[in-house]
Amino acid sequence: MSNLEASTNAFMSTFNDGDYNEMLRLLSPNAVYIDPNGLKHTGVEEIGASLKSVFDGTLGNVSYQVTSTILDEVKHQALVTWTMVMTAADGAISAVDGLDILRFDDDKLVSKNAFCKAQELAIRAID
Repeated sequence: MSNLEASTNAFMSTFNDGDYNEMLRLLSPNAVYIDPNGLKHTGVEEIGASLKSVFDGTLGNVSYQVTSTILDEVKHQALVTWTMVMTAADGAISAVDGLDILRFDDDKLVSKNAFCKAQELAIRAID
């Protein structure tokens, strides 16, 4: 397994593991996160604050189903398609499909650019 593949898997796994602190640890101090709304978050503290709801239960129980990963070893970049499944306290299940463009420097994430399949950030019901 390449370093890029290991770094990509480690970062994506933090979301399913609910390991907020590990996600923060994997960020470069000057990392940049561009969220699906196009807002830019810079640094570990800002990125952590923007992603906290994925880990703290605000969105319910969240899991990511990675559907594909394309690695570019030369650019140290990974394209990861995923479905984020959210289960609310009342058992309602919803999901959103998306794509992350991840760039690494060694084992630290230096940028995450997230896209979702929607005109605006919205969720779709699952039967």
